[in-house]
Amino acid sequence: MEKFHPIKIGTLSLKNNLIAAPMAGLSALPYRVLAMEMGCALAMSEMVSAEGTIRAGEKTKRYFKNDESVRPFGLQVFGANPESIGKSIEMLSSEPVDLFDINMGCPVHKVCKKGAGAALMKNPELVSKIVAAARKATEKPLTIKIRAGWNSKSINCIEIAKIAESCGADAVAIHARTREQEFSGKADWSHIAAVKSALKIPVIGNGDIKSRHDALEMIEQTRCDAIMIGRAAIGNPWIFRAILDSDFSEPGRKERLLTATRHLEMLREFLGEHSAALAMRSIISWYTKGIPGVKEFMRNIQRSKGTAEMKSLIDQFAANI
Repeated sequence: MEKFHPIKIGTLSLKNNLIAAPMAGLSALPYRVLAMEMGCALAMSEMVSAEGTIRAGEKTKRYFKNDESVRPFGLQVFGANPESIGKSIEMLSSEPVDLFDINMGCPVHKVCKKGAGAALMKNPELVSKIVAAARKATEKPLTIKIRAGWNSKSINCIEIAKIAESCGADAVAIHARTREQEFSGKADWSHIAAVKSALKIPVIGNGDIKSRHDALEMIEQTRCDAIMIGRAAIGNPWIFRAILDSDFSEPGRKERLLTATRHLEMLREFLGEHSAALAMRSIISWYTKGIPGVKEFMRNIQRSKGTAEMKSLIDQFAANI
């Protein structure tokens, strides 16, 4: 049986079952452009505050800015107030969004302390109200992204996933770590398998997919319907093509740096000079991982005064490889 194939989430048909995960500070439009070019079927936004959407500040608006070439487009909303989440999704339904996702897995303290993100795993009743409000607000495909549980003593992903299904969600994505783990340790794929066995709607597996082999193993072990790739795609959009094509050859160092330059230029156009420079200071390290001389290069990048100087440094680094 072919492991990588078209799937349907609600009314949305996807060309394959590879999805680029929502990542705060990383899943801006330039990242999504590169991921879609490399073959992923659906690219998710950074998580967007439901309250911020209602206020519609310019900073919030940039999170759901998209390009027609980057479709289908999934937008992830976070919050802990059912009314706010429903209202924000209703407002955003007029935007070029193809799917809405509710974040129930972010482990960051400042999100969880407000009862949002992974903190929702501790409140099944609130999960029910939030999914119901979101479902009422839109006819577009609706998903949630959860974790295995809050910690190892409270693994309740099946309970939360069943609630979402009963309230009208079209799919559930599960990161197979607990909130307590954050991004450390190993993802326990048995939780994905358990959720898959319990649901009729599609289940999307997430956690520790770094290669085609990993992707095949996850599908084999869990029978999940789709795979969501996050950190392994940062500075490595080629991972989608590598998973889909067993004959794909990994890019050389110069190609990696050329793509980094393109990413930088798109960030400058999308975010503006100052924000682009800040964002690229962290992103560039993923593109240059393992290249000889990278420590000195990164020191120069951190001292650089803008995107023009960054581009010059990348060009020089590439020329000396």
